Amino acid sequence: MNDDALRYGADTPLSRRVVAMRSSAIRDLLGDAQRPGMLSLAGGLPAADQFDVEGIERAFAQAMREAPRVALQYGATEGQPSLREALASLMAQRGAAVAPDDVVVTAGSQQALDLLARALLDPGDLVALERPSYLAALQAFALSGARFVAVSGDGDGACVERLLAAPGPAPKLVYLVTNFANPTGATLSLARRRALLDWAVRRRVVVVEDDPYGELRVEGAALPPLVALARDTPGAAHWCAYVSTLSKVVSPGLRIGFAVLPGWLRDAVVRVKQALDLQTGSLAQEVADRYLRSGRLAQRLPQLRASYRERRDALCDALAARFGDGLRFARPEGGMFVWARFTDGTDASALLAAARDEGTIFVPGAAFYDGAPDAAALRLSFATLAPPQLAEAVERLARAHRRLGGCDPTALAKREAGATPAH
Repeated sequence: MNDDALRYGADTPLSRRVVAMRSSAIRDLLGDAQRPGMLSLAGGLPAADQFDVEGIERAFAQAMREAPRVALQYGATEGQPSLREALASLMAQRGAAVAPDDVVVTAGSQQALDLLARALLDPGDLVALERPSYLAALQAFALSGARFVAVSGDGDGACVERLLAAPGPAPKLVYLVTNFANPTGATLSLARRRALLDWAVRRRVVVVEDDPYGELRVEGAALPPLVALARDTPGAAHWCAYVSTLSKVVSPGLRIGFAVLPGWLRDAVVRVKQALDLQTGSLAQEVADRYLRSGRLAQRLPQLRASYRERRDALCDALAARFGDGLRFARPEGGMFVWARFTDGTDASALLAAARDEGTIFVPGAAFYDGAPDAAALRLSFATLAPPQLAEAVERLARAHRRLGGCDPTALAKREAGATPAH
């Protein structure tokens, strides 16, 4: 009897898929994040102090004043027509010309991934994704019985050229967070985006682009989404699915995500959604529609980006000062995360227990692997804490590191300077 059967009871009639599911390490840490005095670097939550409470309140009041019977009634499975128009306009601002009919409104982008997995995948189908990858995507695809093909990554995102040159059968689906990937923070380069589209057409592979963080670019130039680049590659639009959300730039409490899909896939996803929840809540959709049409999102994005840039820099500067070469990381150009790796043998999972006692938490990198994880890696979120809090969180992390016998920058430098050269 395995551990799951022991935990649930051998006579508990749960499906094998559910018993095999692992809990989200990130969601499990949310309870710790609520402890008084805890400084959390763990969750991928947006900054609550940046929510446009006034603007959302106005949008709510407007929805209830202008269309209360629509807002409180059932609606179309694919989404309220007016919101789909507003989301198509949002896509135009991101460089992609799409029709409102291409858009399906979902209960957050996580539901969009679940719907795509249900619509596309049979048990045993291959899914290619960057390693490490977004934990909740791993969960959604695993629940459909998929097998994974790992694609390594570097500073330019997933090394798609290795996937393109790989022998054997092509995967049925490729999943990538193209902008400021979760957890690595890397952005897929333009050359790799074009190469991936060309390959997808030749091998008849669906490419799912997940873009929750693209609006949070704090430096550098934005790259066009795959659905925009598909116009330059004959046949590519047939194989492109784009998923995004309002959670990171408006509010996760609205639970408004969306997918832009080719017709054959959109119709299948709508049928699956009908069977699952009939529709995304009408009231939240009407509020989101009025908020987008108010223009307040465009007005507030510069302020949000400036805040995130300040927080990113505060975290990165503190990490560099406290850990030196003992912790390697890249400074992302946007998003919400810093992906780091200890070079002194520190096990991030062991460090988490010590850090919790010091009053800070993070996500060990092992959570983002489907197997053979990198024990020295960790993901740190800078979104929810102010710069002074980020500096204090790093101080607490450094204390926990010392308790485990980790090297401070001075000790590490002395050890490296005195090391005997390898022969």
